[in-house]
Amino acid sequence: MHSKVMVILGFLMLGMVSAGPVFPADRVMELLPDFELPIPEEPGHANYLGVQNIEGETFRITDIDADIVLIELFSMYCPFCQEEAPAVNELYQKMQALGTAGPNIKIVGIGASNSPFEVDHFRNTFDIEFPLFPDQDMSIYKALSGAGTPGFIGVRFDEGKKGVIVLRQSGGFYSTDDFLAELIEYAARR
Repeated sequence: MHSKVMVILGFLMLGMVSAGPVFPADRVMELLPDFELPIPEEPGHANYLGVQNIEGETFRITDIDADIVLIELFSMYCPFCQEEAPAVNELYQKMQALGTAGPNIKIVGIGASNSPFEVDHFRNTFDIEFPLFPDQDMSIYKALSGAGTPGFIGVRFDEGKKGVIVLRQSGGFYSTDDFLAELIEYAARR
């Protein structure tokens, strides 16, 4: 009799939990935390991000000239990040190829617990063309609630240029086409 009561209580609790709106953990919309990154020394990277004319030495993700920004959390020492690097490069190329046919999507990488030297090593080893930034003290990683590397955080901009996180994914992706389509779909939801 006791086990039947537990089963019934379990179903009732499940019904209470699912009665409200359900947002999968990796699809929760939340405001992007405020943090600053150094303006890239590489003129091509600053131009790509649209931050070349910003006064000062730093910029915010919301300063990037894009409709959607994808933030990759990586580490030079992460074997999964190394394995995923060719797919991320392919994703970057597909974002570039959208041109005016789709939303303007930019990507940046944040090197969790990586020094500038380690980030440069990762960039050079895997021929990364998009901007990468060191996060040696992991303050950005923590602000973004990182959950391992590689990780991906999709951000869209609302009125007033507020960043809204529309996608979180820990680990790699199986298909660059599917991942890009998913990012665009989630960013289009209001």
